[in-house]
Amino acid sequence: MKRKYLFLVLMFTWLACPGMVSAEEETDAPIPETGKVFTLGEVVVTGKDESKDEIATTDVIDEGRMDLTTSTNVADALDTLPGVFLTIGTRNEKMFSVRGFNQRYVPVFFDGIPIYVPYDGYIDTGKLPTANLSEITLTKGNSSVLYGPNAMGGVVNILSKKPQKKFEGDFRMGARQSNTLESSLYLGSKQDTFYVTANGSYMGSDGYRVSDNFTPTPVQGDGIRENSDVDEKNASFKFGFMPAEGHEYAVGINYIDSTWGLPPQTNSSRPRYWRFTDWQKTTYYFIGDSKITDDLSTRVRVYRDTYYNVLDSYDNDKYNSQTKKYAFHSTYDDFTDGGSLTVRSTYIPQNMTSFSFHYRDDVHKSQGDYNEVWEKYETETFSFGLEDDYNILDNLTFVAGISYDLQKPIDANGGELRDDDSAFNPQAGVHWICLQDLGLHFSVGKKTRFPTLKELYSERMGSNLPNPNLASEEAVNWEVGAEKPLPGRNFVGLNLFYSDIKNLIINKEVSTDLDQYQNIGKAIYKGLEFSFRSGFFKRNMFQLSYTYLNAQDDSPDRTSDHIPDTPEHKIYVSDLYEFCDYVSLFGKAEWYSKRWYEDSDTGWQTLDGFITVDLKLIGTISKNLTAEVGVENMFDDNYFLSDGFPREGRTFFGRLQVSF
Repeated sequence: MKRKYLFLVLMFTWLACPGMVSAEEETDAPIPETGKVFTLGEVVVTGKDESKDEIATTDVIDEGRMDLTTSTNVADALDTLPGVFLTIGTRNEKMFSVRGFNQRYVPVFFDGIPIYVPYDGYIDTGKLPTANLSEITLTKGNSSVLYGPNAMGGVVNILSKKPQKKFEGDFRMGARQSNTLESSLYLGSKQDTFYVTANGSYMGSDGYRVSDNFTPTPVQGDGIRENSDVDEKNASFKFGFMPAEGHEYAVGINYIDSTWGLPPQTNSSRPRYWRFTDWQKTTYYFIGDSKITDDLSTRVRVYRDTYYNVLDSYDNDKYNSQTKKYAFHSTYDDFTDGGSLTVRSTYIPQNMTSFSFHYRDDVHKSQGDYNEVWEKYETETFSFGLEDDYNILDNLTFVAGISYDLQKPIDANGGELRDDDSAFNPQAGVHWICLQDLGLHFSVGKKTRFPTLKELYSERMGSNLPNPNLASEEAVNWEVGAEKPLPGRNFVGLNLFYSDIKNLIINKEVSTDLDQYQNIGKAIYKGLEFSFRSGFFKRNMFQLSYTYLNAQDDSPDRTSDHIPDTPEHKIYVSDLYEFCDYVSLFGKAEWYSKRWYEDSDTGWQTLDGFITVDLKLIGTISKNLTAEVGVENMFDDNYFLSDGFPREGRTFFGRLQVSF
């Protein structure tokens, strides 16, 4: 094992130092051209950078970076960032956490529209393709109050493309092992007063291969992972109208249709045979930007987000009968209606003052099995935010914000309603640029997350006890950071963070075969993020990031300090080397340290840390045509993100991209 890690260090050292030629000769690495950002989709606007919170750490993944790292979905793109940890569990969905906060605490937006499953607050970001995206913005810690409620650990805003030509497009086709095919088509057109975009993608696969180092079990043999096949279609359409300067309006629709298998736990004596036989999510939206005067503007969003799925449990690994007691046919039919209004004013010199209002109505309807009675749960959420961005000096900015959030129960399947829950959240911070280009920021803020409908009312087919009296979670987030460009096209950044959490909600065992979501008390998340980028050597771009996370249960009555699915360390390394104008080599490696999980029989256990290495050769055939061949998990590491769920072994792939 030590020889393997030594080889990786030597390989990346060689990639980063191909000839020791100074970058003063200025040859840029061949990163694909970035598409124009759809600015209507942005939430935070400052006079300097329309996509960045000035007092929080903000990472931006542009279109070129997504292509370079072969990130065909949002989850894989986020996994390349410091502070982000990926997990894939029993439902075979890609989830992420940011500095210890999972997706319930880090809402995901698409062009400023929140997208999630109303019942549990999650969205499988592995089902969100990147082919029609211009950039992904991750804001950590004290994100702007203008984003609305439940942004306790940060926010992700996914921004689509906005065409810049009378006619433009992009076609991609790829293949990998296990009969996996991927394709996408993007088309766009911009005219004098309007623009239009359309996008479609498809991914079909027989599943993925487990590592050759995996030890077969009665549930899982060699080769393709049992019940890991997937069939997925995505489509989107957007029409924008620009009648006058300062006025822009757009309507759009995003659609996902997917079916896939849930691989059984390989070390279980009673494996589950489950499949999502139907899974659809559709988002309809309108966004309008109006410049009322030179000092006053508004942005309006109205949306309807629908979600429908069918989860089937079968008798056996043939997935062809549902006669046994544990078999079921579970259906969700959810929707969210919502909207937001943001008003911005620059009337006061050197100030941008913003007011926001958010409203959403979450409705969850479910049927546990064929012919069973449908259940319905509904809640409304309101949020009012006020923020001021004050440029004290050209190089010194002070930002202060407050929000008031309210959760109002509407329907608990005809039962008694819980009381309204509300929260008042202040925050403030400074951003200072000193020594010409050294950026420093500091912030502190209180953040709140309301419990989801699942946490309040779920019975999980008789295995969970509802708890409608759950309190909202609270966190006080502290952050200090610095970033500085260095000579020779180098850049370095460091962030320290600390979150003190109260009323943390955890699913706890209350009796044999019965769990309940409870407020366990306190938890502490603290750590640091370090990042370094270098283009010092000719035709070469190197990147390194390291994350340290110390996540601990700090409750007075705790039986353990552990928080599940929170690795302590993560290292990400990548390097791009251009042999010539036509051929480039890109490699990346990720190391995750061990992570804790709680087993109902054996208590707290750990999953081993792992390292994966990907390598690909990029051929630039012409300005508009690129071909790639490569391998993921090159050393065929047998790794797990959840107990009993092995991930992909060594996988070869190829891809072709045509743009016009």
